[in-house]
Amino acid sequence: MSDNSTNYGIHQSGGVSQVGNQAVGPGAHAVGGSLAATTPTGVDVPALLAQLLKLVEQHRAQLPQPAHAVAAELRAQLGRPDVEPARVTVLLHRLAALASPVAPVAAAVTEVLKAVQAA
Repeated sequence: MSDNSTNYGIHQSGGVSQVGNQAVGPGAHAVGGSLAATTPTGVDVPALLAQLLKLVEQHRAQLPQPAHAVAAELRAQLGRPDVEPARVTVLLHRLAALASPVAPVAAAVTEVLKAVQAA
């Protein structure tokens, strides 16, 4: 019997690594999770995202135009049947950078990011 279990291991030296979906090696396949669940602490991620989008609308005049585009893209991503958690995280990071001058929105983005990362 031949050994076909080649180890294509991951090597990291120092730093911090937070990996969502990952597959390594020939024929590898990774399947993502869902944002429809609650985090281990019981936080309702979809409700937090809805609240964040509502805050973006409430503070629309104070936010730069690119923030509106990111919020629209986030809303579209969340409306998909196959939500990509990694894509949502990227959009949240972008929105956090754009919304930093608007305290209520910045705080909400931070809380949503914490919840998404814990999910």
